[in-house]
Amino acid sequence: GFWSNHFCVSVAKGQIVRACAGAFEREAIRPFVLGRFADMLLAVEHHPAMLFYLDNQQSIGPDSRAGKRRGRGLNENLAREILELHTLGVDGGYSQA
Repeated sequence: GFWSNHFCVSVAKGQIVRACAGAFEREAIRPFVLGRFADMLLAVEHHPAMLFYLDNQQSIGPDSRAGKRRGRGLNENLAREILELHTLGVDGGYSQA
């Protein structure tokens, strides 16, 4: 339905998302359809299907030893999608900073 489309994940992303897609709708969307949007949003954004779909497993603390050693930092896909697609929209009054 509407919420599954709004919070969509693509099984083309890989095996983990493909394996979690059914559970994602069953666990993170359906139980919250008649409840508060904030509760659904938290369930969706914490679900492994969404975390892997938006590459959040690649995030690493930029000031951590591993982050410094690898020259890597936070993956901002999840945060950007929460703001741009899932809540406020592209012109939602926030900045990159």
